[in-house]
Amino acid sequence: MRKADKANDWPLQVEWGLIGSCTNSSYEDLARAASIAKQAVDKKLVTKAEFGINPGSEQVRYTAERDGLLVPFNELNAKIFTNACGPCIGQWAREGADKEEKNSIIHSFNRNFSKRADGNPNTHAFVASPEMVAAVAISGRLDFDPVNDTLINQDGEEVKLDPPTGLELPPLGFDVKENGYLAPQEDGSTVNVAVSESSERLQLLTPFTPWDNQNLIGAKLLIKALENVLRIIFQWLVHGCVSVVI
Repeated sequence: MRKADKANDWPLQVEWGLIGSCTNSSYEDLARAASIAKQAVDKKLVTKAEFGINPGSEQVRYTAERDGLLVPFNELNAKIFTNACGPCIGQWAREGADKEEKNSIIHSFNRNFSKRADGNPNTHAFVASPEMVAAVAISGRLDFDPVNDTLINQDGEEVKLDPPTGLELPPLGFDVKENGYLAPQEDGSTVNVAVSESSERLQLLTPFTPWDNQNLIGAKLLIKALENVLRIIFQWLVHGCVSVVI
């Protein structure tokens, strides 16, 4: 990485470390990253980069909070974002992104193409595991090697991070208070969907006229295609409860 940094002229200072949300933000992911965060707190380290966490779901967030996994993140002043797409799709208010300055960030999202994270084409986004994101955010350096490198804590002491740990599943099982899902009624025939007639965003569609069980005769030919394609189209029509007579 260090040779690549110099060869590509990537900024070594990391401005943001981000974990989650749709990818690499499971209970185990947060647990392993939390073990690095807890070490930083215990060893009197502070994060040199901004640190953000997007739990993968409300169930993961609720369970992680119940089990104390979010405590070390909060003690490091990390920002706990919502359980939804945020920085992963550029949906966050990153200060200074409009200046389009060259910078480096690191995240556990699975996409890092240009302008993806913040709209800045000069943001170099590097993909890593959640625990590596945590370690780099604490060090603030893109070339930080947690296996071999040391850090200086608030007391001026040289300390080293230990390998991450984390359970795959919560020992007490998953839990959630409000998962945001309301099961539909078994019989929805009496449900009235109220949409304002003045709405410019929503509208009720007129239902299709039910099939009258009659064959389509004398239909106009709209397309010409190879035999195999026509066979597929006819099969689709037949299986769609419509028979065609030519």
